[in-house]
Amino acid sequence: MPVKIMSEKILEVKNLSFSYDGPEVLSDLDFKVCKGAFISILGPNGSGKSTLINLISKVLKGYKGSIKVFGKDIEKMGSRDIAKFVAVVPQYSNPGFNFTVEEMVLMGRFPYISRFGSESKGDFEAAEKVMEKTKILELAKKKFNELSGGEKQRVIIAQALSQNTPLILLDEPTSHLDINFQIEIMNLFGELNEEQEKTIVGVFHDINLAANYSREIILLKQGRIWLQGGIGSTITRENIKSVFNSDVYVGKNPVTGKLYVSPTFAPGFEKRADYSHIRIHVIGGGGAASPVMNMLGSRGYIVSCGVVNNFDTDIDTAEMLGVPYVSEAPFSPISQYSQHKNIEFIKASDVVVLPEIAFGHGNFSNLVSVKEALELGKKVIVVDGGNLKQRDYTGGKAEKLYKKILEKGAVVVQNIQQVLEVLAKFMMIY
Repeated sequence: MPVKIMSEKILEVKNLSFSYDGPEVLSDLDFKVCKGAFISILGPNGSGKSTLINLISKVLKGYKGSIKVFGKDIEKMGSRDIAKFVAVVPQYSNPGFNFTVEEMVLMGRFPYISRFGSESKGDFEAAEKVMEKTKILELAKKKFNELSGGEKQRVIIAQALSQNTPLILLDEPTSHLDINFQIEIMNLFGELNEEQEKTIVGVFHDINLAANYSREIILLKQGRIWLQGGIGSTITRENIKSVFNSDVYVGKNPVTGKLYVSPTFAPGFEKRADYSHIRIHVIGGGGAASPVMNMLGSRGYIVSCGVVNNFDTDIDTAEMLGVPYVSEAPFSPISQYSQHKNIEFIKASDVVVLPEIAFGHGNFSNLVSVKEALELGKKVIVVDGGNLKQRDYTGGKAEKLYKKILEKGAVVVQNIQQVLEVLAKFMMIY
């Protein structure tokens, strides 16, 4: 299927600045939106996201610069004309009067109704269609003020969709919805974008929603465009930390293959000293290295990992943490090449940690690497809760080598928290 090239400009913002009788909320913004785009605007509270949406929809005036919709300056367009091109889904709407749901949705048809005219059969059919899509048709005769917060938000979305505009602006459209309806509504916007080429520009707090549905991201920071581009180039750990001042993990959803963001939860592992000169190599496999890498990385140690088969969760963790690792093909024994790379990491480290991984003939070389680490004079910490026999799938071969490792001076701990206690003693050496 050929890639669709988007070139027709629907929205163009140039040198846009705005203030509320004080410091500028937005400063010198420049960007354009082409037909069929799905762009998400992300940024911390106070970065000007909602202000930008209100300016484009002409809710706010008195800005510097220019905003053009389909090549027309919005300052020269009346509200009815703009409403034929741009629909807005706001965070919250209070109609002032207690209209029915059907009346609220029909208000979205006002650009197509003459000043003294009334709704046509086509208007009612359009309203019914979007009420069905947003699953509020059964609420049509209920009063808006009687609805729950989530139901009200669905009505507001239906009202915007009933305008049938080529450009839809979203200002936190799922903020009052439960997770099931969040996904349903975002799927609906995704379908409108893909199948009807509706152009969508949305403000989101949820980075994961934005990353899953949009094609392009605008990162706002202190009223300026900090970065604009594709999902992969904008949603990175470094960018999120720079814009939101929050450390996160950025990985790929194993089912969808799309990026997802999660906070760095490390209770009790907060960084208390500068350990950035201490290098620790963690032997990986079967997800056993993941909590160790998280703990050590959160404390500020320089961490590496290996050898891990591709598709192992330890690789996902290493990538999210930015930890270098040695990998091997899935379901394959460790090759001499990977073994050599693993030894190189060990040589560059100060301490080697062996978590409670399972040993088979394929990864037996990892245990050999631990023995070599001791022979190289490296400190070795072994995590062993007393279940080695259940983790040995080599017919006792791993258990024999394991005993030799202990004899050569490896320090045994019962859990990963005790790894920190042993490291604290090692720090006296470094």
